Amino acid sequence: MPPDNQITSDSDLDLVLEEFKLRQTRRDSTGPKYRCSIAGCTESFKRLDHLDRHEYHHTGIKKHACSYDGCDKVYTILTHLKRHLRSTHERPGDGAPQKTVKCQLEECSKMFTSACNMQRHMREAHEAPREYACTHCEAKFRQKMKLRRHEITQHTQAYPYRCKKCARGFYQQWQQESHQRSCKLYSCPACELQFDKWTLYTKHCRETLHGRERHKCKQCERSYDKPSDLSKHVLAKHSADEKAAFTCSEPDCGRSYAYERNLRQHMLTTHSGMRFECQAVNCDRCFSSAQNLSKHLLRDHTAKERKSKSKSPSATAAAVKEKSNLRESTKLTRKRRRDAGKPVRSHLSKLACLVLEKDVDKELRLRQPLALTTVAQELEAELDDSVMEELLTATLES
Repeated sequence: MPPDNQITSDSDLDLVLEEFKLRQTRRDSTGPKYRCSIAGCTESFKRLDHLDRHEYHHTGIKKHACSYDGCDKVYTILTHLKRHLRSTHERPGDGAPQKTVKCQLEECSKMFTSACNMQRHMREAHEAPREYACTHCEAKFRQKMKLRRHEITQHTQAYPYRCKKCARGFYQQWQQESHQRSCKLYSCPACELQFDKWTLYTKHCRETLHGRERHKCKQCERSYDKPSDLSKHVLAKHSADEKAAFTCSEPDCGRSYAYERNLRQHMLTTHSGMRFECQAVNCDRCFSSAQNLSKHLLRDHTAKERKSKSKSPSATAAAVKEKSNLRESTKLTRKRRRDAGKPVRSHLSKLACLVLEKDVDKELRLRQPLALTTVAQELEAELDDSVMEELLTATLES
């Protein structure tokens, strides 16, 4: 009903009331009308896209899938699915989107399916790119999710979801739930430490010997990892019956051992094990291992053969020849002197930096008075008396 018209009947009043209700519903529609379906969450949104993005942070599941056969595209937001359907399946022709619009900047080689997408790229990437600055440092990011992860991991450590067992943090709820199904903690019985991996727990027990304290002998200070090892120790070392030891069952062998493993090793190496016989003439020795046989051959046969050969004349001559060859080789490889091939000079000529004849330098080395006087007279004109006395003293002392 127009506002200039007056209400003259009940029908006009009903029209006014209907228009008022319609205006009221339109006014209320501007508020949030999409509420989160996750239990325990009271968030509400005005747009369906915001709700889809919010619920994806809860579940981590993309619920908008393409319905065309052979297409496995799945999207988080409904508008993204609609855009995919328009650009890929509902487009006339072969169905594949053709990127024919190039970016206006020459240095940018990106192509787009429409001018609208190109303009949005220009606005967001070149003209006024969006940057989200960190409130704790100078880092900047193009996406809010990357900024949020940076602040949590590097600064606040305030993860929205945490494991109830190990307190490990997660960004999304589905990650936390999948982790909790496989999360196990191994508690040390001797201390209050807990480990999320079995390898770390066993390493801790080995380093601190906490695992052995559970199976400790009451009669001595020995401790064991397993209860079976502890019972064997008690039976062998602390049993009242001394005949409880393990004795060899062979008739000619009366060996006995405190542990069964030692008796088993004795039976294997002495009675039923592999036998290593010596193949030398007039030698019937047998051994339980090849190592013992090799020691026997080296000690009892090879050494005796060398002694017998050394007593023969031919062996003596060979030894003498070997020694002479060794001496010649040592002579050839003798280390040379540092001054080999260099002329021998006296200390006075070296200290005074003089170049003298060989005969004069030899007389200086033999401390001949005439040579010392001649050289002193030559240096007297060039050097002071103090320097001359030091040179002569150094020469005589040497």
